[in-house]
Amino acid sequence: MGARDVIRPATMQDIPRIIDLIEKLAAAVNGLTVDRIKTGETLAGLLADPAGVVLVSGGGFIAGRVAETFINRDRVAFEMGWFAEDRSGLRLLRDFEAWAQERGAAMIAMSCAGGAPRRILERAGYEAKEIKMVKRA
Repeated sequence: MGARDVIRPATMQDIPRIIDLIEKLAAAVNGLTVDRIKTGETLAGLLADPAGVVLVSGGGFIAGRVAETFINRDRVAFEMGWFAEDRSGLRLLRDFEAWAQERGAAMIAMSCAGGAPRRILERAGYEAKEIKMVKRA
């Protein structure tokens, strides 16, 4: 396995590269404009928060946090961003799942716009439980 194949926790030095990937993610899903400063602050907060995580590969990332649900004290790992351009998406997902389980998550909530990410999630045992409907204000 080469250096590009390694999945590891992100550091502050990774933030600019992760933001570049987030801009590609936003473009791929026709998302909102990425505010690089706000995104960097959010990533830095996740790195400093014991309930947060950002993992990176040579060409990908996954970020999220663990929190109690709104309706009970069960802990859920919520993915906040997941993108890979180096075919590391499944490995990033598996490491995120392991991280979540180590923190007592009863459930892992992932989002995707469809296509290959949805197929990866379905093959990994995920089911569509809710659909987010969005409308530009």
